[in-house]
Amino acid sequence: MRFASGAKFAILSFLCVMALAASMGFAISSLLTRSVEDWEWENTAALARREVERTGVDALLTAPRGVVAREASQREFARLLQGLPEVVRVKVWDRHATVLWSNEPRLIGQRFPDNDELNAALAARENAYERGSFSVLAEVYVPIFSKTTGQVIGVIEVYKSPLRLLATIQRGRLVAWSISLAGALVLYLVLFPLVRQVYGRHVREEALRAHTARLEAQRAALFQAEKVAAMGQLLAGVAHELNNPLSAIVGYTQLMLMRTDSGPMAEQLDRVAQSAQRCTRIVKNFLSLARRHLPQRQRVRLNALVEEAVELLAYPFRIDNVEVTCRLGKDLPQMWADPHQLQQVLVNLLTNAHHAMRAAAQPRRIVLTTRYETATDRVVLTVADSGPGVPTDLQARIFEPFFTTKSTGLGLSLCRGIVEGHGGALRLETTPGGGATFVAELPIGVAPTALEEAPVVEPMRPTVRKTILVVDDEPDVATLLTEALALDGHQVDTVHNGSDALERLRGRGYDLIFSDMKMPGMSGAEFYRTVAQNLPGVERRMIFVTGDSMNVTTRRFLEETGAASLGKPFGIDEIRRLVHAHPASIGEDAPDAPGTARS
Repeated sequence: MRFASGAKFAILSFLCVMALAASMGFAISSLLTRSVEDWEWENTAALARREVERTGVDALLTAPRGVVAREASQREFARLLQGLPEVVRVKVWDRHATVLWSNEPRLIGQRFPDNDELNAALAARENAYERGSFSVLAEVYVPIFSKTTGQVIGVIEVYKSPLRLLATIQRGRLVAWSISLAGALVLYLVLFPLVRQVYGRHVREEALRAHTARLEAQRAALFQAEKVAAMGQLLAGVAHELNNPLSAIVGYTQLMLMRTDSGPMAEQLDRVAQSAQRCTRIVKNFLSLARRHLPQRQRVRLNALVEEAVELLAYPFRIDNVEVTCRLGKDLPQMWADPHQLQQVLVNLLTNAHHAMRAAAQPRRIVLTTRYETATDRVVLTVADSGPGVPTDLQARIFEPFFTTKSTGLGLSLCRGIVEGHGGALRLETTPGGGATFVAELPIGVAPTALEEAPVVEPMRPTVRKTILVVDDEPDVATLLTEALALDGHQVDTVHNGSDALERLRGRGYDLIFSDMKMPGMSGAEFYRTVAQNLPGVERRMIFVTGDSMNVTTRRFLEETGAASLGKPFGIDEIRRLVHAHPASIGEDAPDAPGTARS
């Protein structure tokens, strides 16, 4: 006969509560019995010693054997029996384990040296109250001590029939068991509906175990996701720190190229510039991959994203001898999509393929293909590898949430979610001869009407000399900005913190202010707010230099203030474009700003 899970739970919980109640009842009743018996033994022993002293029996215990045998002495022993209530038998033992007197005359004069309880009493160890195998009879050994020497001179053995004591113990046990069982029943009736409400009436043990296993898997996956997020933050910090020296390399290389006409030196500088630009792209890819972005769609060229993802993973591919082939369609139209999300999908698919081929024999190949299907108006991306492929029993699970066979990565579930969020589809196809092929189909998408028209690029106006203040705690970056701005005849002052910059602004006016976002003491945002409060209007001339414009806090600050920004590493043309985009002089944007100096 099978019970429903709810019935099983009810029966098991009832048995558990009853077992607990039984244990408590047994413990309480045993403690009560032992306490009452100990109390009775102590009273009996005290009463026996008092009667021995009152009747003078203690003197007879040390008297010669002939004196003890007299009839008068026997009457003194008999008086003990009269002074002890509920006593049915009394034995008086000397220190040699011989019965000096008993209300059973046949025992007088006999010796019992093997009586363990008697020997314990003769050794001055008081025996615990014991009933032994008797149901209504109790036995107590009371050692009698000499008043002068303090040694044991004899033992009084008392047999009692404590009917009132036994009746009290029975009542106590009955009350203890009744309270325990009644309390357990009340506890069960109160707790069972609450527990049943939590777990549900129809929860089965098999489902509970499966649910627990899923929770453990999800917990492990979430822990891994947190670790990946922490690694992303570390990666973003490293990329940000690289931006400062990389800015100097890119900028000074461009300055040297501008001062060098041609020849071997110009060719070498051009190679340095190309390598520096490659480093710039890698750092930007790092930051893009590490930072979280709000979904933001724009016009995207899928081929460019593929090339960036391959370049980002070029080093681990080269180390493990993985050959990457890109077969990119020439007629791919621009897509309306989120470039950051698509880049994450590409990096994850490439990483999966790389990990799958680590244990595979060479040659190890990854082939990326893009093409445009006019019939469906979709762009198709395929990532195929020469690895062992996905086992048949896992093919149906690889797109499940939190399922992964690796220690890193976004998970194919999130990749499919990103693709489907763009209105596309991601699937696994079987590759003849082994390996795995992932196919992503993405719609072209339609941009909002307001963005259909291409932005008009205004021609750069003739250079107008300006007074510019550079605020940057990195000396190399500050010097580079100064030299780049001086090329166009601008007058440039340099300070290395916000406090010194405020002193300069109070003393004279500047047409433009280039300020770093992250500085010790006073950050760029704090510098902006202080200027806005003390020198209203001057904050509109500020351009912020940042190595991590993808940081959520930095991006929110720039959006809220509308301030212009220059991303590290930057080129000379970017600096010129920002300078030309601002008003030509102080008077054009802040005629009433205090602390300004007009030229």
